[in-house]
Amino acid sequence: MATLQKLRNMGPLLVIFVGLALFAFIAGDAWRLFQSHTVDQNVGSINGEELSAVEFQKMYEEYVNAVKFARGTNALTEDEMNQVKDEVWSSYISNQVLQAEAEKIGLTVTTAELQAIIDAGASPLLAQTPFRNDKGAFDKDILYNFLNQYDSNKENPEFTEQYKPVYDYWKFIEKTIMLNTLTEKYQALVENSYIGNPIVAQSNYEANSNTYDIEVVAYPYSAVKDDACSATDSEIEELYNQKKENYKQAYESRNIKYVSYRVTPSAADRNELQAELGEYADSLGNDNADYASIARLAGSEVAYSEMPWQKSAYPEEVQTRIDSTAINTVVGPFYNQYDDSYTVFKLLSKSTMPDSVQYSALMVNAENAEKTAALADSLLAALKGGADFKEVSKKYNQENNDNIWFTSAMYEGMPMNNSNSMLNALVNGKKCDFQILDTENPASKIIYRITDTKNPVEKYNAVVIKRQNEFSNDTYNEAYNKFSQFVASCKEVAELEKNAEEFGFRVMVQNNVHTGTHKIANISGTKEALRWIFEANEGEVSPLYECGDNDYLMVAALTEINEKGFAPINNLRPMLNNEIVNDKKAEKIMAEINGKKMEQIKGMENIKTCETRRITFSAPAYISATASNEPAICAVASKLNEGEESAPIKGKGGVYVIKLVAKNPKGGEYNAKSEEEAIKAMGARESYRLLTELIQNADVEDNRYRFF
Repeated sequence: MATLQKLRNMGPLLVIFVGLALFAFIAGDAWRLFQSHTVDQNVGSINGEELSAVEFQKMYEEYVNAVKFARGTNALTEDEMNQVKDEVWSSYISNQVLQAEAEKIGLTVTTAELQAIIDAGASPLLAQTPFRNDKGAFDKDILYNFLNQYDSNKENPEFTEQYKPVYDYWKFIEKTIMLNTLTEKYQALVENSYIGNPIVAQSNYEANSNTYDIEVVAYPYSAVKDDACSATDSEIEELYNQKKENYKQAYESRNIKYVSYRVTPSAADRNELQAELGEYADSLGNDNADYASIARLAGSEVAYSEMPWQKSAYPEEVQTRIDSTAINTVVGPFYNQYDDSYTVFKLLSKSTMPDSVQYSALMVNAENAEKTAALADSLLAALKGGADFKEVSKKYNQENNDNIWFTSAMYEGMPMNNSNSMLNALVNGKKCDFQILDTENPASKIIYRITDTKNPVEKYNAVVIKRQNEFSNDTYNEAYNKFSQFVASCKEVAELEKNAEEFGFRVMVQNNVHTGTHKIANISGTKEALRWIFEANEGEVSPLYECGDNDYLMVAALTEINEKGFAPINNLRPMLNNEIVNDKKAEKIMAEINGKKMEQIKGMENIKTCETRRITFSAPAYISATASNEPAICAVASKLNEGEESAPIKGKGGVYVIKLVAKNPKGGEYNAKSEEEAIKAMGARESYRLLTELIQNADVEDNRYRFF
C-alpha cells in the first residue's frame, strides 16, 4: 500500500492547464430540473447533432469532479461558476468539430500511442497528477501500482469510496491526453503543408533584414470636420454588403433596455447598527466576558481568535488605531466610509513573538490511551538518545515532516483557540528538545521539537466586531413598492422610457445579449430575466425581477431581435459611418497635399510631426502624432532610399508623408534553411486559425440558458 500512502501525503494539486479541452472550475450553480412543460430538453446542437441536457450535465459533472480534486476546493464565485459553463460548452463544440474533421481523413489516436505517451511521461498533464516521485516528477510505476491496487479492491466499498476521486481524476486526464494528441496531429498536418522555397525565403529575409528610422508629417482625420464628409444611408448599405461576410454572428442576440435599482441602507438603518454595536462595546468592557461568544453573537466579519495576530491581519481601520490603544481598552464604534461598515474592538494583549517557527513532529497512535502513552515514551527516549528522526518517521509512514516552517500567515485571520496544544506550542515558538504533547484524543499524542525561530514581530490579541450596514425589511419594502408601481405603469417600451424619469430612475441599453450571456449589467442573479428575454417578443416589457444579492430590482424591455447570421446593419452603422467618413477625409486631404514637399506640408494648418525609429516591415508602426498603428507606413518605408520622401499614404488615423532617415541592417548572414523554417512555422499559426474558423463556421445552437 506504499503507493496509496504516497497519494495520501501528496497534498493539494496544482490547477491543470489544458489545450483544447478547456478544463475549468467546479460548477456550483443549481442544476435546473427539467420542467414537465419543457418539450425540447436539448441544451443545443452542432451541425444538426443535438446534445441533451442530461448528456451535458454528465460532462459538466466530470469536469467538476476533476477540478474539485485538482484544486482541493468546493467553493467558487458566481463568475467562476459561469466560466465553467462556457468552458464545458466550448470544449464540447471544439471536440465535436475536431473529431468530425479527423474522422474524414482517418486520423486517430490509438491506445498504444496513449501508452507510449504515459510511459515516456511526455504530456505536461502527467506532471499535474498525484502520481509523482519524491523529486516531483511523474512516475509511471506509481500510477500503475495505484491502478493495480484499485482494480484489486473494487469490491471493497471503503477502499473505493476513499480512492474513487483519484481514479476518476486519472481517467479524466487520460481522456484529455487523447484529445490533445488528436489536436496536435491535426495541426501537424496543416503545419507541414507549408513548405519554404529559396525564392520566398530570400524575399522574406530581405523584407525583415532592416529596421527603418523615419520622419513623419501627419494630417489627422480628426482635423477635418465630420459635416464636411458625411456618409449617406446608401453608402453605408453598400459598404455593409461589401463586408457583410466579416460580420457573421453565430448566435441569435437581443437588444434590450432596462432599469435597475439597488436598495441601500437608509439613515435609520445606519443609526440602528451604530446603536447595536454600542451595546456590544459595553459587553466587551466586561473583563470576564466571553469574547468569542460576543463576536459570534454580533455576527462579526472578523472571527475572534485567542492566538495573537500581526497588525496586518486586522481590518485596516483597526490597524490605524491599535498602536495607540491601551491594553483592555474598548475603541468604537466608528464608521468606515470605504466599505460602509461600523467597527468596535478591544485590545487584550500585545507581545513580541517570532513570525516563523521551524519544527519536526511525529503523530503517535495506538489501540488505546495506555498503549499510545507507552509508545510515545519509548519513541521520545529513542529520539533523545540519538535516533534519526527521518528514519523513525519513515517507519511510521510519516515522511516529509522534518524541519517544517510554520508562519503567522498559516493561522492569522482564522478563529483559533489555545486548546490546540500543537498550535499553541508553535505560536509561542520557543526552541526545545523533543517533547510529548497531548491531544483531544487520548489515543493520540504528538512528539515535536522546535529547531529554529526567526523574524520577531509585534503581535496583538484583540476582539473585533465589524459589521456592514445592511438595509432593513422596512427599507426594502419601501423600495420594492415604489419600483413595483413603476413597473406596473410600463406596458410598452415608450412608457418605460417616459415613466422612468418621473420615478427617478434611468433607462440603460444593453445590445447583443446572446444565449451565452450570464448577467445583465454585470448584476448577479439575473438568470430569470435573461430567460425572459429569449422567450419574449419585440416590444414587450418584463415583470419585476429581484436579483443581485437580494439587493437589486430590475425590469427589462426587448427592443430588437438580431437573428442568427449576419449582424444587423443598424448595429454596425456607427462603425461603417466612421469608415466612410474617414475615406472621404482621406481623399480630401490627399487632394490638398498631393504634389507638395514635406517642408511645404509642415507649414500647413493642422499638421503634426514626429519621428519614429526602428520600425520593421513585419510590424505596424505606432505613430504618436495620431496615436494609431499604421502597417501601411512600414511597407512604404521598406521601399524608400535614405533621404527619399514618400507620396501621401492613407492610414487608419490620418494621411501621412514620410521621409526615410536611416536604414539600419539587423546584421547576420542570410541562412536559407533558417528562413525556410520560419516560413514553415507560419503553418503552426495557420493550423490554429483553420481550427478556429471551422469552429466559427459550424452550425451551433446554444440553448443552455433554459436549463443552467
